[in-house]
Amino acid sequence: MEKQFRIKQITQFFVLVLFILFASRAVAQQSTVKGLVKDEAGIPVIGANVSVKGTTNGVVTDTNGRFILSNVKTGATIVFSYITYTTKEVVYKGQPTLIVTLTEDNKLLDEVVVIGYGQVRKGDATGALTSLKADDKIRGFAPNTQDLLVGKVAGVAITSEGGSPNGASFIRIRGGSSLTASNDPLIVVDGVFIDNQGLNGAGNILSTINPTDIESFTILKDASATAIYGSRASNGVILITTKKGSEGKVKITYDGNVSIGTPKKKIDVMTGDEFRVFLKDTYSDLSIYEQMAKKQGLVNTDWQDEIFRTTLNTEHNLSVYGTVGKLMPYRISFGYTNIDGILKTSKTERYTGSFSITPSLFDDHLKINLNGRGMYVKNRFADWGAIGAAIVMDPSQSVYDKDSPYGGYFTWRGDDGNVIQVATKNPLSMLEMTQDKSKVRNFIGNAQIDYKLHFFPDLRLNMNVGMDYSKGEGIKYISEFAPSDYMYGGYDSSWNQEIRNSSFDFYAQYTKDFNFLDSNFDLMGGYSWQHYWRAGDGIGHRITKFDVYGDPLLVTQSNYETEHYIVSFFGRLNYNVKDRYLMTFTLRNDGSSRFHKDNRWALFPSVALAWRISEESFIKDLGFINNLKLRLGWGVTGQQDINQGDYPYMATYLHTVGDQANYLRGYNNGVPVWVSLLRPEAFNPDLKWESTITYNVGVDYSLFNNRIDGTIDVYRRKTKDLINAETKTTAGTNFKEYVAANIGNLENTGFEFAINGRPIVSRNFTWEVGGNVAYNKNKITRLSVGDDKDTKSVNGMTVHMVGHAANMYYVYEQIYDDKGKPIEGLYKDQNNDGQINEQDLRPYKKSAPDFTLGLNTRLNWKAWDLSIAGHGSFGTYNYNAIAANHAGLSPTTIYASESLSNRVTSAFDTNFQIAQPLSDYYVQNASFFRIDNIVLGWSFKNSKRIPFNGRIYGSVQNPFVFTKYKGVDPEVFGGYDGTLYPRPMTFLLGVNLNF
Repeated sequence: MEKQFRIKQITQFFVLVLFILFASRAVAQQSTVKGLVKDEAGIPVIGANVSVKGTTNGVVTDTNGRFILSNVKTGATIVFSYITYTTKEVVYKGQPTLIVTLTEDNKLLDEVVVIGYGQVRKGDATGALTSLKADDKIRGFAPNTQDLLVGKVAGVAITSEGGSPNGASFIRIRGGSSLTASNDPLIVVDGVFIDNQGLNGAGNILSTINPTDIESFTILKDASATAIYGSRASNGVILITTKKGSEGKVKITYDGNVSIGTPKKKIDVMTGDEFRVFLKDTYSDLSIYEQMAKKQGLVNTDWQDEIFRTTLNTEHNLSVYGTVGKLMPYRISFGYTNIDGILKTSKTERYTGSFSITPSLFDDHLKINLNGRGMYVKNRFADWGAIGAAIVMDPSQSVYDKDSPYGGYFTWRGDDGNVIQVATKNPLSMLEMTQDKSKVRNFIGNAQIDYKLHFFPDLRLNMNVGMDYSKGEGIKYISEFAPSDYMYGGYDSSWNQEIRNSSFDFYAQYTKDFNFLDSNFDLMGGYSWQHYWRAGDGIGHRITKFDVYGDPLLVTQSNYETEHYIVSFFGRLNYNVKDRYLMTFTLRNDGSSRFHKDNRWALFPSVALAWRISEESFIKDLGFINNLKLRLGWGVTGQQDINQGDYPYMATYLHTVGDQANYLRGYNNGVPVWVSLLRPEAFNPDLKWESTITYNVGVDYSLFNNRIDGTIDVYRRKTKDLINAETKTTAGTNFKEYVAANIGNLENTGFEFAINGRPIVSRNFTWEVGGNVAYNKNKITRLSVGDDKDTKSVNGMTVHMVGHAANMYYVYEQIYDDKGKPIEGLYKDQNNDGQINEQDLRPYKKSAPDFTLGLNTRLNWKAWDLSIAGHGSFGTYNYNAIAANHAGLSPTTIYASESLSNRVTSAFDTNFQIAQPLSDYYVQNASFFRIDNIVLGWSFKNSKRIPFNGRIYGSVQNPFVFTKYKGVDPEVFGGYDGTLYPRPMTFLLGVNLNF
């Protein structure tokens, strides 16, 4: 009995203990913690994340920095985090209130950015530069490298050559610094200089680089940042750094997408029915109408629908990266892109591959960087002339004619049955009966060795050897039965090109910290050697036309080999006092073989000063300023890409082609022997560098716990010794009437403003927004040997004139009636001489924009992300050549040479009988804002069911354009809107997988 009582007592005791344990556990689970999160200055941190580690239990701080976190058990770890602050963990021991101080994370300022011949902490940069990370989550449809930069950087304007899959792109940094020389920026990939003279058959030089291989961009904009590149840097510099391997086990990444491209907008023209009604209502009382009626067809053909199409495109990228042992990070990638253009027959198919090996040896004293990127692309180019033909081709005619000997296509024929050569050719035949193809191989590689001396670790030696090699070939074949070339006998041509560019760079860098003034000294000096070589040949002849020897009639022939060298010595000094006062001085001495030995060398200095005002106590006390830096920069850069070949200072001679300019040498068995002549080219031994002086004042800022950051820059650029390719020579002094010479000055002034913000940062939801705006104005200040203010240089529709912007339109000032309608042929007499002639043409508007704008936003909610990006251009004007050239409504323009021509509907806005192409009526406001892409994605993590991480996303490119421009697309490089390849709207579905 006593034993049972003891057992009962023991049982009750254990029950009581278990009850207490469970009760305490229940109480612990229901504990509530209150607290405050502040920064080092005591200011509450709003929106900080407070969560229990390893759980989903979390809250964010309110507007006073306070929080209430429930269900916290004793011993749990509470994590406090906020963007731009170092994450802090606190073990909960039952205290009812927690006061946590977060310290600022200086990663924003400590971020290392690539600059010319080295790297620098972002906080220590003294020049105007922008660093941009390549982000796959906002990429959308971006088959080419430059697509990643559109609208992202203030002062950088990128305009593609329409929607062609193999078209060129034009990049301008702070406008242009030259009139006839190149305005393209210098592009450097992993230390290798890319030749911007172009690559035949590739369409776009940046297509040689797979966008998914890019890690980051650094854009150098002012002379203090670019002068280290001297003669190559007047138009800015774009430094591209590709992805490298990383430590750890092997990782595999796949990025693939499928997209559909569709035409977005067509040019408004008359339909077949409308055209027939127009002819009858307008010309039925004229004798010519009977001939028109006989020629007109009975169908409705939309010629634009016939030449454009909806396309299906694919892109696949695979990368493998990791580390061999512990010393050799590596990365290997492969890519395949297949894009069909919306203009029939246009197509590009690209294969890319890359490797990177970056071992670090001897306790990181020796670092080796081996990179290689290969590209093989097959292109088929469409005849853009088909776009113009589709506008004016008679819509009442059928596409095909079963009785036509010209490929079965309807063709305008005269009474003799032959092709009317001056008549509009069948647009579809222009595409399908022409084969214009190319194959291009390219390899860019470099080997970089960086050695920090063991016995003198303050000194580093860096050597970089690079190569850019390309080989291309192509053919163009136009059938002898093609309506466009039937009268000429067809056309058959081929070409080959080989490019070999080599570079060698070596520099030594000495870095030392001093106790004196708590300063840092960084001195760098080096040598650079660059060799650019290219050779090629081409031949083109008729298929059914023959010369006197019975050979196919020769049309074109070329055979060339050319090269130039650039040799440079350069140096840079950085001096930093108290991490507060910064100074950078650079000097580069460049020699180019493109100039005479007396003008071959030029010196390019620069200096930049920076003051990190935020490090001063009177700014630190404000609390809300995290970074505030004032920058002042001055420098001189040069220009040797003068678009005059490699030997503009010496006499050269070219062979004539064909039988139009030959010399009769004699006869061979009665057959005349003709010898081609040598044609002398113009040259100028006094030609020298263009040089550009830049002044820049800038501010870098970061506010409110780094929630807002950005830059402000104001600049002025003066280019002197402008190379004018159309300088008139004195009779008898040269081989041509015009020669390239250093005559002229140009000024650019502008400002740039960029801002990035994070309005909402919480545990499950973040919102980021960024924008930039840039203003640029240029003016020609001199254009002649003397100071002649009336000097002008006319090039087609544009003119250079002193006191005006470059490339202004040169047109008549249109007179309007009281209803605001232009009066045909009536223009203002500018010089009041009683007549209208070329003396009354005036400079009016320009294609270069006054303002450029970029906007982007990104929202993240749990596993979902949404990004929208767009860019705009304001103050830009296009010459609407499509409307101007097809405005005539007289019977002799509608029906000429036994053929009918359609008209754009805008012709009825003016009712001009004869086209007035020089009227300023056709210079139209082309300001616009374009939504470039909208991307929606969903990310997932690996699990038992899915053994990998990934993201599925969809995007639409070019969905909206806001503009008042009357043409198809306001974004036209150079402003001449003639036969622009329309930009498609593209819908994309893609996936990223990480194994």
